[in-house]
Amino acid sequence: MKIILEAVNIKKKIKQELILKGINLKVYKGEFLSIIGASGSGKSTLLYILGLLDKPTGGNIILEGENIDFKNVKKLTVLRNKKFGFVFQFHYLIPEFTAVENVIIPMLKAKTNKKQALQRATNLLKQLGLTEKINKRPFELSGGEQQRVAIARALANKPSIILADEPTGNLDSKNTQNVMEILLNLNNKYKTTIIMVTHELELAKLTDRTIELVDGKITKEIINKPDKYTHVQN
Repeated sequence: MKIILEAVNIKKKIKQELILKGINLKVYKGEFLSIIGASGSGKSTLLYILGLLDKPTGGNIILEGENIDFKNVKKLTVLRNKKFGFVFQFHYLIPEFTAVENVIIPMLKAKTNKKQALQRATNLLKQLGLTEKINKRPFELSGGEQQRVAIARALANKPSIILADEPTGNLDSKNTQNVMEILLNLNNKYKTTIIMVTHELELAKLTDRTIELVDGKITKEIINKPDKYTHVQN
């Protein structure tokens, strides 16, 4: 595996408090990485910086060999929309829009033809078991269904990396299992790189590699699937 995303000495200060204290992390193409840690450890802050949603106070983010310039707002927007798909604990679906309309939005922002966008959105929702829910609005969907729509939206522009922040945090055990199976399938079948923040250790064990943050520092790395790292390239 080759490095697709790298954090080099990343620091983040919020209101004079140092949240991240020099994070060094390599993310490999096609791996499923989980980030664990207590509340306030900095795991979500790190995820947002990796996804170019937040700017570090110090250090560098390197995406596919390119050093990211956080001052170039226009390019950051393009990269976020093209390279990343985001799944959050709260689905953030637009309540006035149907499921398929919510999935179409990122594609229209990327200047995808409307007909092609509709076709892809429809196919994604069908693949995620939402054939009968395509034209339903969020309030007509269960929590698990809403999160599956959010996953379809994250996949809309065929991103290189999926970033998931507590994607099962508001779900019951059955829907947690369903969402996790979807993410694992995306990683195994399509080799999509996934970085997931979770507080559930049992879910973290299902991923390829787990890192633990304590007080803004990586204190532990666990390789859950050693066979996947036999051909790691730096």
